Amino acid sequence: MITVADAHDRQALEDGLNAYNRATSPYFAALAQPDGAQQPLDVFVRDARGQIRGGLAGTTYWGWLTIGLLWFDEQIRGQRYGTRLLAIAEQEALRRGCASSRVNTYSFQARGFYERLGYRVVGQLDDFPPGGASFTLRKDLAR
Repeated sequence: MITVADAHDRQALEDGLNAYNRATSPYFAALAQPDGAQQPLDVFVRDARGQIRGGLAGTTYWGWLTIGLLWFDEQIRGQRYGTRLLAIAEQEALRRGCASSRVNTYSFQARGFYERLGYRVVGQLDDFPPGGASFTLRKDLAR
């Protein structure tokens, strides 16, 4: 029987794939260990009251910094916080033994920002979203 499912069923699929990956790949197996190589790397900008006004949320593993989120409140954009936070994250990634960084972005987001900071497009998916594009960028981190 084949069915359209709910979120609970999706979790079973994810659990099954994760178990397979851990069983067949030493890299995935290492991530599953309590002291696995995967570590969050988050850097935030806070105002005088301690409120988050922007930040970068990423992860380091397998010798890579993966940038998951980068966002700044409209009122602080254009003040080079993005450049400064990315530099801090890259330096911490180097300290953790990473040699490269990667990020996904859309045509309406920050491709130019990343390219100005040394990232290069290594993948492009046109018409995702419709009329736009999705980009994967990477940077080799200087040692």
